[in-house]
Amino acid sequence: MKQTCWIAFFVALMTVGGFISQATAQGLPNYVAVVDVAQLIKEHPDFRTKQEALQNVVKTEEAKFRARQQQIEDKNKALQNSGFKAGTPEHQKQVDEIANEYADFEKDVKTMQRKFALENSKIMYDTYQHIKRVIGNFAQQRRIAQVTDYRIFEVNPAEPQLVAEDMDQKLVWFDPQLNITEWVIDEIYKDIGKTRPPKTDAAATANAPYGNAPAGQPAASPQRQLPGQLPAAPVGQNPPAAPVR
Repeated sequence: MKQTCWIAFFVALMTVGGFISQATAQGLPNYVAVVDVAQLIKEHPDFRTKQEALQNVVKTEEAKFRARQQQIEDKNKALQNSGFKAGTPEHQKQVDEIANEYADFEKDVKTMQRKFALENSKIMYDTYQHIKRVIGNFAQQRRIAQVTDYRIFEVNPAEPQLVAEDMDQKLVWFDPQLNITEWVIDEIYKDIGKTRPPKTDAAATANAPYGNAPAGQPAASPQRQLPGQLPAAPVGQNPPAAPVR
């Protein structure tokens, strides 16, 4: 019985080893990379455009609701100064009318909030799906087997929330050359048929950790210097990324 188990074990081991050898021979993707998804969303041109359009609609609707709320408050003040005695039929009638108006107002506010929350969620969903598709295409063309999200930001020990967010990230460390965020942003613009605007000195500094760089190349911030440039790899060639072990 024990001999049969050992034979089964060695057969399984040889099968796995054969599969790995075959996968290596076939040249399957074996590289990894890192992106800052939050930065990709922030830089996505369609996301910014849709968000701005939604915010404009929200501001318009909020102004209408503020005016409507003010009308209800004015009507309530007018009732208080009307001289109607509390408890009289006329006074009670107006109290009920104001209460109904305010109830309708609150219901409409909640309906508006749900509506805009869903619209914002749809924008986020569409943006993220587009980003994932672009990353997938970019990775497949460059034999990248896995792309991991990592939020890149400077952590100040005096800000507990930032410290907690940094500690909550699953990826502890990576070689800066694995960061393909800037290339993916370029690919996003290409995919939607737009030209990515050049970064000004101020914008480059604000978008840490990249900083300034020649056109078409990523840049490094003073905080995190990249050990060499990562040229855009032609289709079918490998970027200088670490193999999966």
